[in-house]
Amino acid sequence: MTRSPRENIISRAWPWLEAGLGLLFPPRCLGCGRAGAFWCAACDAQVVLLSGPRCPSCGRPQPKRRLCRHCREHPLRLRARAYALYQGPLARALVSLKYRPHRPLADMLGGWLSELVTRQRWTPSLVVPVPLSPHRMRHRGYNQAALIARSLAGRLGVPWDEGALSRRHETGTQVGLDHEARWHNVAGAFSAMEESVQGRHILLVDDLLTTGATLSACADALRAAGVSEVWGVAVAQAQ
Repeated sequence: MTRSPRENIISRAWPWLEAGLGLLFPPRCLGCGRAGAFWCAACDAQVVLLSGPRCPSCGRPQPKRRLCRHCREHPLRLRARAYALYQGPLARALVSLKYRPHRPLADMLGGWLSELVTRQRWTPSLVVPVPLSPHRMRHRGYNQAALIARSLAGRLGVPWDEGALSRRHETGTQVGLDHEARWHNVAGAFSAMEESVQGRHILLVDDLLTTGATLSACADALRAAGVSEVWGVAVAQAQ
């Protein structure tokens, strides 16, 4: 498609405008608030990567790679992994992403998750973000998991589809709920578009993994729509 003269002028001027705004309003680290960059080296050094023996189902650190207590009580319908622990600067950055669609941060997190998926040797054919409730989507105007999923899909070289999953009804927040209540809260809450997902290998994406209830409920909906394989990744895992 040929650009108009106005679009060409904007395209050439935008890098200079962006640089000027950066001088007038230096970015601040989303982890600690220091001026200079949206993510500083000091905060990056505090990210605690998840490694070593883990629960084969949810990826929670677990001696001897045995199923953790949570997965024994509520078996997940997929394998899930998180990149790092939800604490310190990373936790503050993820909270900020819920209230501001910071694309550079989402792109960085997508890069982290691409490393995780590569290590797991998973081969998805479609990347799908965990959907927000309609109320939250109207209120925020964006889905932070979708921002991360878009970056991740681009790095993996596979398509992504924000509309492949939806919530059938409003669900209350999972914050503050105990393990049992989290599972009850999202049971049957999702539906999948069969024509978009049937026969695919789906990679679900979320920002935070706690009990795995949400990812598992999403996996149920996807399998009911004819998905052959489902995996789940999250940026951080709650302790």
